[in-house]
Amino acid sequence: MTSGHGKRLLTSAVALPLLALVILKGGRIGFAILVGLAAAVGLLEYHALFLPRETPGAKATGLILGLAVIGSFCTKDIGATSAMLVAAFLGSAAVCLVRFKPGDSMAVVLYRQVMGFVYVPFLLGHLILVRDWNRGIIWAFFLLAVVFAGDTAAYYVGKAFGRHKLSPNISPGKTVEGALGGFAANLFVGLLFKTWWLPELPWGFCVGLVVMLGVMGQIGDLVESMLKRSVDSKDSGGILPGHGGVLDRVDGLLFAAPTLYYLKTYLL
Repeated sequence: MTSGHGKRLLTSAVALPLLALVILKGGRIGFAILVGLAAAVGLLEYHALFLPRETPGAKATGLILGLAVIGSFCTKDIGATSAMLVAAFLGSAAVCLVRFKPGDSMAVVLYRQVMGFVYVPFLLGHLILVRDWNRGIIWAFFLLAVVFAGDTAAYYVGKAFGRHKLSPNISPGKTVEGALGGFAANLFVGLLFKTWWLPELPWGFCVGLVVMLGVMGQIGDLVESMLKRSVDSKDSGGILPGHGGVLDRVDGLLFAAPTLYYLKTYLL
């Protein structure tokens, strides 16, 4: 086993039980705090990648506004979340006004700041909404298990059997074989949850839901790879040995969590 695989397995062996413990015993507040911490680290990684010359004051303002977006999800009021996104935009615009100098491309800076709020805390905050459902603990485990199983299977199947590149311009290491292995793991884990813990789900809806989660998880992975490649970076950070940064670990969840929330809320 290579050192990279060893680090990856060791990090998972430590992090996954802690995550499960917070979901089971931390209550809605403990889980929201965990999501807030992940969003804070992810937002700092995002700013380091795409706003490297940001001043400490601008970085602190962005972090506070990002955490406020996460906090708005705890109210379970979409109006409050919308209000915080508006506040985040207005706050970013005000910071850009203070920093503006002739010749600066502040439109690009403002775009990247606002995109950061949507990409990290807003998308990730849907995990809080899922956890707050009736039987939300089961649904949170369902989402995490489906996405992480697909991500892990895609990685190892691609390493072992990958021959055909999935998207060489975005991520040369990802293969069609790995993607298919990921979808197989998505379906296996999702249908296992349906059989044991979510028997009330119609089979057709469950299969469609798992497929959509698998697709959106892989799209989220590719989008993060595209963003990193645009700034010539391999990892978003190094806080998780063997995995990279927080964004490298939750990239699939960023797209899958809202997908689960809205599909179940409006279709089931």
